Amino acid sequence: MSGVDVRKTNKRWGVPVWEDEGDSMKDKPLISIIVPVYNVEEYLSRCVDSIINQTYTNLEIILIDDGATDGCGVICDSYAEKDDRIKVIHKENGGLSDARNAGLNIMAGEYVSCIDSDDFVSPYFIENLYNATVNTDCQIVGSWFVEYFDGNSIPEAKRADTKDVQVYNRENLYRKMLYQDGVEVSAWGKLYKSTLFDGVRYPKGKIYEDILTTYKLIEKVDKMAILPNVDYFYYQRANSIAQSKFNIRKLDAVLHMGKLRDFIIENYPSLESPAKCRYFSTVCNILFQIHDSSFEDERKQLWGEVKKYRKDILFDKAGRKKARLAAAISYFGYKIMDFVYSKTQ
Repeated sequence: MSGVDVRKTNKRWGVPVWEDEGDSMKDKPLISIIVPVYNVEEYLSRCVDSIINQTYTNLEIILIDDGATDGCGVICDSYAEKDDRIKVIHKENGGLSDARNAGLNIMAGEYVSCIDSDDFVSPYFIENLYNATVNTDCQIVGSWFVEYFDGNSIPEAKRADTKDVQVYNRENLYRKMLYQDGVEVSAWGKLYKSTLFDGVRYPKGKIYEDILTTYKLIEKVDKMAILPNVDYFYYQRANSIAQSKFNIRKLDAVLHMGKLRDFIIENYPSLESPAKCRYFSTVCNILFQIHDSSFEDERKQLWGEVKKYRKDILFDKAGRKKARLAAAISYFGYKIMDFVYSKTQ
């Protein structure tokens, strides 16, 4: 392999990267990593550096320049010149879903992982996920993540202990995902068998697109493994989709989660309570981003959903504490709940 010397010590993490790459990688399957890129030039190098310095080196790194208007396209090309594992796609802007799909359409790996271009991962991210896949015979493996803010310390990177890997059947996995107990609906932070994406793509033009997609992948498997290692760092920036102020497209989150709620209740009746809990949490998250009077109709509609579901959430003893507390506070009225959210989010 030409280009970047992946054997050197990773200065960010202070760990040696794959001491004997040649022999140890010889029989390892190719893993594709898909990175949609749009106007993140300030963070892109941090993300790509964390990928090229993976201890698992048999990688196909697909950078999708989704019509970026800053210097991202040039940065992507400069990395491709240095590391022949990197492929760059330049395309017209079509949104995150369309960019991920472009990567899925050309990937050659036996496994695939998605990483957002403003996030970054530990050097052992792929190695840990792959080892868990082999040891558990699971086609989807997830890793824990943390929200990362500027100035936060980074925990010491480490190889995961296979004894710590937890395997869940589909129903128990959904329970943990809906209660947000160490499993999220996010596309990122996971390793998938590539064939699971046969017939499955992210919905173009939608945001919060993983809500409509991740469960379709889970439906194709009987079990999933979860690593209690923090290997994915979910960067919180003011102008990201999740952190930006309310716009009408953010209702996609509520609509998508409503569809997931209905699917779960129809197919897994025992999971009705966690499905309602996850929906309620999503409604609250979007509702209390609305501070513009021009969206008064949307605010009233979402507040109606809070009142509709709050009793079920409040008395769900297995429910997420944060959701149950929100349900309780809602009985004091919208203004009190809005005030509490503004002080705690």
